[in-house]
Amino acid sequence: MTRTTTLVEKTPEERLNIYNLLLSSCTHLYSKNKLQEAKFNEVANTFIKLAKEDPMFMVHFTAWAAKKDSKDLQVLSIFFNALNDADGSPFFKGSSKNKPNFRYTSAALLQNLSPHLALRLLELTRYKFGIKNYLSDGAHYPSFLKNSFRKYMIYRESNPEMIRGIKRTGLGPKFIKMYKMLHMAPTPETAGILGWKQKDKEIVVEKINFDKMKPAEIATYIIEKKLSPLVALSALPEGAMNAVIAKALLKSCTGNQAIILQNMFRRKGFLDVPSIRDLFDIKVATAKTAVDRIDILSKDLTDNEKRVMSKTRSKVRKDIVGDIGKVFMHIDKSCSMHGAIEFAKDRGAIFAECVKNPEDNFGWGLFGTNGKALNTPKAFTKEDFHSTLYGITASDGSTDTLATYKIARRFGAGVDVYVTDQGHNVGDFDSRLKKLMDENGKPNAVIIIDFGHGESGTLYRGFEKANIPVSIIKPGALKESALVAQAVHQAVKGQMALVDEIMETELPKLPAWYLDSSLEKDYLTRLGKNGKTKA
Repeated sequence: MTRTTTLVEKTPEERLNIYNLLLSSCTHLYSKNKLQEAKFNEVANTFIKLAKEDPMFMVHFTAWAAKKDSKDLQVLSIFFNALNDADGSPFFKGSSKNKPNFRYTSAALLQNLSPHLALRLLELTRYKFGIKNYLSDGAHYPSFLKNSFRKYMIYRESNPEMIRGIKRTGLGPKFIKMYKMLHMAPTPETAGILGWKQKDKEIVVEKINFDKMKPAEIATYIIEKKLSPLVALSALPEGAMNAVIAKALLKSCTGNQAIILQNMFRRKGFLDVPSIRDLFDIKVATAKTAVDRIDILSKDLTDNEKRVMSKTRSKVRKDIVGDIGKVFMHIDKSCSMHGAIEFAKDRGAIFAECVKNPEDNFGWGLFGTNGKALNTPKAFTKEDFHSTLYGITASDGSTDTLATYKIARRFGAGVDVYVTDQGHNVGDFDSRLKKLMDENGKPNAVIIIDFGHGESGTLYRGFEKANIPVSIIKPGALKESALVAQAVHQAVKGQMALVDEIMETELPKLPAWYLDSSLEKDYLTRLGKNGKTKA
């Protein structure tokens, strides 16, 4: 479907709204490696409008997202930027000049994806969907992207060590699936490395064989070859696992893998070995994205092990957010605000984890008709936040959104976090806020976890008029995901600063080898004289 669009560059505020929407929607888009279609369809409408109506922001957003922790956001932005209105075509029929070609940013970023994410992107090109006035029903797979996927495979074909790396890290099956989806065949060497037997072809399969190796030799091999722990475990003979091999597996682990495999290490008693335990703690401290699954992955651990895991998660979030000083959370307990209280129970600890020395720098309170400070939790965990708020319910009465303002200032908070629908019915908000600021000082920044009216709400408009940086985060954006600390960091940094950061992100260039025709010729030669490319 073709559509003529008059491009009107969106304002920073509109771009920020788009970012916040995407931040809320791009969480847990995949479940058990399967695309959640309802969530995809929800975010697709926003992405395609961005690609067609604000192509400049779309391409810079794609480059920016590629440097962040959210894998779903990376894959989706690359996919939709491949449909960017700026496709290098003439501005209009008969035009002597062409639009810029921003789509090639997607081609460039694809080349750096792991097979895991590249496969997800390829699967999106097979997904059939339509968006009224923008895309007809069907799959959306521009020809340049097909060519880019082919180059992705052929470049790795020309570098056998990359194929071995794919095999060692356990991504061989995903890489094989990409061959099949692209109707490409591997060269004999690649098939051998991947252990992929081909019909009517004699393939010498490269296998990992530990059968005749001693434990020390197996350990050395794992470390020298940088084998993925899962790949190494799959090749171990039955009963061969011991402390020497366990230590080698840990050395080859990433922090994320250590968290995922901790149940196995604990069950076999290896975490009781001091040298292994010390190495395990060091590895876990380097974890990033897996820290947000600690509550699920560590449910069978001892209390001490849970504390270690929780400390790791907190460290990661603090590193992302930076030193933001003291934070005070204002929780709305007025009528109908049951959702705000439940949010504080389930996710209040997330904010505490983002604060350095939360025992001194995190405070909170309740507001409704009056304001009340809450006791500091014994520990900054989900359980302790539930414990502190147990029995507190939303109640009838008036809503004074500023009832805890003085408490926050006495606490010395530089950042105020309001969990509310922004309802206020006790006096004029603006005049009361001015009086409170004059008498008690003011925060450096305000974050609103908004259950109601967004930027049209009383709280947002009031702080904005008072020239206090104010940001809105939707509750859905603060799930246990890679976006949590990122959302807090950006909110504290300032909304407009985020838009500037995105627009200033440098666009990646296609790698030098991308236009090297010799790679294709070499690939076809190694396939066979007939140059057959179908698997």
